[in-house]
Amino acid sequence: MDVIDVIKNRRSIRKYKDEELEPALIEKVLQAANWAPSAGNSQPWEFVVARDEFAKKISDEFYKFAKGYIPLAPYIPGKEKQKMLEYSKNFGGAPCHIIVSYPKLKDSFKREEALKASCAAIQNILLQAKAMGLGTVWIGSRLNHSEKVKEILAMPEDRLIAGIIPIGYPDMEPIAPQRQSPDLKEKVKWMGF
Repeated sequence: MDVIDVIKNRRSIRKYKDEELEPALIEKVLQAANWAPSAGNSQPWEFVVARDEFAKKISDEFYKFAKGYIPLAPYIPGKEKQKMLEYSKNFGGAPCHIIVSYPKLKDSFKREEALKASCAAIQNILLQAKAMGLGTVWIGSRLNHSEKVKEILAMPEDRLIAGIIPIGYPDMEPIAPQRQSPDLKEKVKWMGF
């Protein structure tokens, strides 16, 4: 599959088959993440792979947040709210989660660069997983700022969470949503051409 096909066919998966992932598959996904670009080749990301009771504890924290947030979220259509709450209980049955962290640097510019690089690593995770027939979804909510999640993961104080990625074999194939602006004229400003 060409890269553009992987990009266009990747979807946020919110329902997974009840199948464990082999550590070798997860490692292959993380190898792709480790090749992400970073300022000065700093490679600031670190990964935690959580399953079993650790994954459940993270899901429980997400559900605590979601049941207060989702019913009030204006951008989630009313008919979707119950589905989102159900998904929130256990991340759709994903067998494990990849947590991507970056350093909590004092210099705000360097901290922002570390976050950007870690987000590039997350994109590589999403694309490599899709290319391997796996499903993912990027959780980038307030859960990333949860001290309880950091405690569950035994994450040092000097690390911040860039994203939590449930991963597994997809048990759904969502339809691609429309692009906001399929015509690039609305998104691109050409200069000097």
